[in-house]
Amino acid sequence: MPFDFKYSYAEFPKWTDKAEGMEIIEGDFEYVRVDCPDAVTYRKKDGKDLHIRFLFPENANALRYPLIMHVKGSAWMAQNLMGNFGDYYPIVKSGYAVAVIEYRDAFTAKFPSQIQDLKTAARFIKKHAGEYPIDMNNVFLAGDSSGGHTAILGFLTWNTPLLDNPDETEELPALRGLLDFYGVTDIKDLASRETGLSQEANSYLGLNLFEKPINEYPEQYEDASAFTYINLRARLEPVLIMHGNKDRLVPLSHSTDFYKALKARGVNASMVMINNADHGHSFFWNEEAKHRIIRFLGENLG
Repeated sequence: MPFDFKYSYAEFPKWTDKAEGMEIIEGDFEYVRVDCPDAVTYRKKDGKDLHIRFLFPENANALRYPLIMHVKGSAWMAQNLMGNFGDYYPIVKSGYAVAVIEYRDAFTAKFPSQIQDLKTAARFIKKHAGEYPIDMNNVFLAGDSSGGHTAILGFLTWNTPLLDNPDETEELPALRGLLDFYGVTDIKDLASRETGLSQEANSYLGLNLFEKPINEYPEQYEDASAFTYINLRARLEPVLIMHGNKDRLVPLSHSTDFYKALKARGVNASMVMINNADHGHSFFWNEEAKHRIIRFLGENLG
């Protein structure tokens, strides 16, 4: 439970109790812990409570931090919102808040429910921003793998009627940029191509999102591909794309083709290929990669 303190930290005097043999270690005001409050339910859909898990820098002073709304990948199945939380810690400790967004898994609701859920969560955060130490003037979208697919399509259709909830009309928060970590950009390609998985397994991933295979449902697979929306918005905010060249689940071409398309329309886009990195894991989430993410964020703050 939160405490109603009589004094601020700065006002409160030091205790002076001493004991023989007591050691003294200096407190480090530069060190930052990561605070992870309980998950927040932002909406109930199809009988399922949908959650946001926040990560904040822990600070004795009341500060507001730029926010990264991150969609965790799961092959469009049920997400583990706490999976790989440690990957965010250096980013949070450098002065950013993170909101990990839960979407309805594809067995509960098919495409485009995942993108709609991201937008519902963004509206919830905007409405309740005063309750959290976040700076709504500096908001970024992010996602990895299938969560990257959700973030990318959300980004490309942000504040347009497409891939949005028909019963929600509130404006979405302004964005500063997109972080795409080995996100799926072309469902048609993923469903029809052999990667580290068999073609049959890749086709099954597509069936997670849709009721029918691509040859029976080509229009809907087209609707779920980033390139359908690449020219929709008049102006796109900066984009950072990161992908490993030994990714066994999402081909590197999903990122290189997306990067080329963004550059062709004049977007401030950067792409980082991580040598020998698989689909995430330690090779990908190394210190240099995190420094590159922090640099992108800092370069695009308002």
